[in-house]
Amino acid sequence: MKLVFDVGGTAVKYGVADEEGNFSFTDSVPTPQSDVEEFLQVAGSIFEKAAREYALDGVAFSFPGEVHSREGVIKGISAVEYLHEIPLKTILEERFGGLPVTMANDANCAAMGELWKGVAKEYQNVVFVICGTGIGGAVIERGKLDKGVTMNRGEFGNFPMGGFKDGALLSWSDYTLEKQARKYNIRKEPAEAPIDGIRLDQLALEGDLLAEELMEEFCYWMAVGCITLEFAFDPELIAIGGGISGNPGIIDRIQKTVVSMLKGQHQGYLMPRITACTNGSRANLYGALYYHLYGEKIEIE
Repeated sequence: MKLVFDVGGTAVKYGVADEEGNFSFTDSVPTPQSDVEEFLQVAGSIFEKAAREYALDGVAFSFPGEVHSREGVIKGISAVEYLHEIPLKTILEERFGGLPVTMANDANCAAMGELWKGVAKEYQNVVFVICGTGIGGAVIERGKLDKGVTMNRGEFGNFPMGGFKDGALLSWSDYTLEKQARKYNIRKEPAEAPIDGIRLDQLALEGDLLAEELMEEFCYWMAVGCITLEFAFDPELIAIGGGISGNPGIIDRIQKTVVSMLKGQHQGYLMPRITACTNGSRANLYGALYYHLYGEKIEIE
């Protein structure tokens, strides 16, 4: 049995699974916010409890950031900065009594989870757009994961979009649903209880003009990103994951925005096919396990 972790900026999801991807249980705890020592204490406590109940023979991790899986180091930027630039894989293996540990980028894990047990099972060439607080992504070509030269292939959230604001280059990650909800909370007068992205969508459907404006802006930039990906990778499918994947209405509006933008335009001969990922919050757990089992076989060298 494998202990599988999905480490995010706000929560650490975990569970124990067999090699077929059958989870005996899943649970979550808040992500430690202080330092690596607190993280190791939390992860170690989870491991010790699981090891008392299951015969564990490996531990798999999904992490945010520029994850160098073979080197066992996280670089770049992420929501859990204290895990960067340390020999993390070695530290974890020591903490878990020498059991083999694997680690992979969270968006890549989401893609591998969907490739194994989700929307991409029947396809060989799929681009994934993972929408959370920012935008992540991954590229599957000929059934294999291509992470690029510097492990940054699929970091679509860094696509420049919308010019500059206060001297900063705006990117796709500046227009996520959660960021749009934050804009609503700042601009709404008089001040009301803060809303999240799901509530923003509901308000737009109820006729709230500011919410409608922000949802239109969100769908516009999602459409621009998907059209760009279509011409960059020419995939069979663009699969959208993260929190919005559970809302078919939002995915449908993104597709309709794409169709509207391309209607009558010369780029319209190549129409993106957009769909939602199907595994929800379990996609990263499935993918981390899949990478643990088959890592070198599914990576493009």
